[in-house]
Amino acid sequence: MMIQVAEIVGLILFATVKFLFAPSAIMALGYSFWETIAMSLFGGWLGVVFFYYTGSAFFGWLSGFGKKNKPKRKFSKKNRFVIWLKNGFGLNGIAIILGVGSIPLVCLLAAKYFRSDRRTIFYLLTSVAVWGVSLTSLSFLFKGYLLELL
Repeated sequence: MMIQVAEIVGLILFATVKFLFAPSAIMALGYSFWETIAMSLFGGWLGVVFFYYTGSAFFGWLSGFGKKNKPKRKFSKKNRFVIWLKNGFGLNGIAIILGVGSIPLVCLLAAKYFRSDRRTIFYLLTSVAVWGVSLTSLSFLFKGYLLELL
C-alpha cells in the first residue's frame, strides 16, 4: 500500500516537470485511462501553479533591483527572438506549446512576460487539461501498436 502511494506521488511529480512523457509512463505502469488522466492533470496543474507563481514572485522581486543608472539596452539575437516570440505568438502561443514544452520553462516565460494579464493562469491550466486528455488518449490509442513492436 505504501509503495503504491509512493509510486503515485512520484508519477504526479514526474508530470509536473516532464508532462509530455507522463501519460505514457503512467499507462505503461498499468494504470487505467481515467487514473492516467487524473494523475497527469493533477501533476501538470501542480507544476503550472508552482512554477508560474514562483516565477511571478521572483520576477516581481527582481524588477525592484537595478532601477538607478541602468545602461541602455542593446538588441541582441536573443532579445530579438524573445520579442518575436512574445509579439508573434503571445499568451495563446505560450499556452499551446505547454504540452510539448517543459512546464517549468513555459511557466517561467509566462510569468516573465504575461504576469500582469489575469488570463494567464487560466490559459495555462486549460492548456494542461487539453494536452493531458490528448496525450493520454494517444497513449492508449497506440498502446496495442507499441506492444506489438516489443
